[in-house]
Amino acid sequence: MSVERSMAASSAPTVRTVRPKPAQSAPADTAEPIITTHRVTYSDRLTLFIGAGETIDNFLRPLRRLDGYHRYSVQLTRLPAPMRPADISPAVSSAPGQNYLRCTGSADALFLELRTVIDGVARRCVVGRAGHRDGAPDCSVQVPESMPAPWIYPDEVCTADDAAEIFAGYFRTGTVPPDYTLRLIAD
Repeated sequence: MSVERSMAASSAPTVRTVRPKPAQSAPADTAEPIITTHRVTYSDRLTLFIGAGETIDNFLRPLRRLDGYHRYSVQLTRLPAPMRPADISPAVSSAPGQNYLRCTGSADALFLELRTVIDGVARRCVVGRAGHRDGAPDCSVQVPESMPAPWIYPDEVCTADDAAEIFAGYFRTGTVPPDYTLRLIAD
């Protein structure tokens, strides 16, 4: 036997097999299923589904990243009914949705649009603060050329921090917080 083979044979490590203990699992019927209630779409590209447990910070982070060009919108769409992720079909995933809250612009200056169905008719509104409005709206928020933006009043322009509060309120209640007003806009 060669020196190399005898050294390899004598220095081979001892392998001990440790058998893992069987995993203790909870009965399947006690686990809470994940239920999604909303779809979040970022700048018409990335889509996520969310459910209970979302906090204002979950909305604030992506809103603070809006730059008005590459990242220019966040849309929170209510699903027709709460559902498990496995039940979300491609049709549900890509449907425009009847009820949504969308913000468009940049983190420093954006506008929010609420779309809801009232008495069977879809209505679009711009979200703003209460204020005195004379004449036609006179300012617009910077958005990509491919995305139409309504003319808005200065009190309808908000920041990412304001928008996160409105998104969190809409997520919980289906409407904007009471300290904001809605102005109907034409489709």
